[in-house]
This record gives sequence, C-alpha cells and structure tokens, in this order.
Amino acid sequence: MLEELCQNMVLTSLDHGKILRSMDARLGALSGEEDTQPDPDLIAALQEQIRQCETEVLKCASPRAVLRILPAEEIQPILSGHDICRLLSGCTEAVLMAVTLGSELEKRLMIEEVTNMSNAYVLDLCASQAVEQAADDLEQRLRVQILREEKYLTNRFSPGYGDYPIQMQGLLLDYLNAGRAIGLTLTPTNLMVPRKSITAVLGISPEPKPDLYGNCTHCPLQTKCAWRARGERCYQS
Repeated sequence: MLEELCQNMVLTSLDHGKILRSMDARLGALSGEEDTQPDPDLIAALQEQIRQCETEVLKCASPRAVLRILPAEEIQPILSGHDICRLLSGCTEAVLMAVTLGSELEKRLMIEEVTNMSNAYVLDLCASQAVEQAADDLEQRLRVQILREEKYLTNRFSPGYGDYPIQMQGLLLDYLNAGRAIGLTLTPTNLMVPRKSITAVLGISPEPKPDLYGNCTHCPLQTKCAWRARGERCYQS
C-alpha cells in the first residue's frame, strides 16, 4: 500500500493564489485586502512570470516519497518537545514521511540564483508550493487508506514546527532510509538536499483528533514574520 502511494505522484498545476500570498509584498489588492489598486500592467507581468515559472517547475520536478508506519512507541528516539507528543497522544501508530522534488529542480534553482535573482525568487516560491502540494496529495491519499481501516490520521508535523527541534531531522531521515530511498540527505546545519523537500510525522488514532499546530513561541522567525504582522499564521495559509 505505502509503495503504491509513493509511486503515484504527479504534479499538473500549482495554486497561484497561494504563491501570491507567500510573497513578501503579499499583493493584498489582488484579493481585495487593500484600498489602493496596483498597476494592472504590473499584475499582468507578475502573473505571467508565475505561469512561466510554474511551467519550469513542473518540467523539472520529479516528485518522490517514502512512507513508513511504526508502532508509536518505536519512534520515541525522534520525539522531543511538547507539541509533537501532544500530536501523538492517544495514537497507536505513527507515520513517518518524506517528499522531495528531486535534484534536477535543485540544479535549476541554483542556476537561476546566479543568473536572474528576480526570476529565482518566483521560481523558488513556485517550487515551494509544488512540494507542499505533493505532500498534501500524498497525505490525503494516505488518509483515505487509513480511514478504510476505520482509523484516523492526524495532520502532519515537521521538525522545526513549534518546539519540535529541527535537529530531529537527521534521525527522521535515518528511520526512513531516505538517502537510499529517494536521494534525500542532510547538511551539517540540518538543511535538506534537495531543498524542496518535506519531512513529517503523523499519528494514527482509533478516534478522530483535531488538527494540532505548534505556536510561534519557538519559531526563529517570530520577530520578523510577515504572517504575524498581518495577524495571520503561516500554517493557516
């Protein structure tokens, strides 16, 4: 079951609205959140740039994933912090997952970063949205499979969320054998390579559980977060 879910990963389009919301300027006028109207020509140019970057990302991305289901007690070594333990409270099993868009897209991003920084910014946003969509799709299909067994899947929780230390990333990848399985490795500073990758832990519970997210208290970006400045949270995007 898990192998089949991981093999059937296809990206056909990206959510442009979420890409726009992720931009530093936020382009509030596009969604009616600002009183002033931006230059229509600027909007059209930006939307065209997103379309072009979307095409490039979809061409270069090769979504791959690895999943592993273990008894909840067996993943104690990779649990640290209050938030992840709350997520798994009452869960009998845990799902470990990793998703990556592959090395070809990584190379394309690196080339753009040294040749066209403006385009590299939009390309990076499109790639980030692409890996989120790939992870969301995999999670949703897994959720359907788990529900057939009359069990329930929690939302996913990644190292770096809330008080779940980013340092747990290495152990999580080891549990998944992610280097051999999908070519996903880690730098000494806990950055994933390829960068457009996601790892996460989810719980399997006999009863439905509300979504649980870490608060902003332990986030290193809390003092300069554009989402907080707008009264929003990144996980609500």
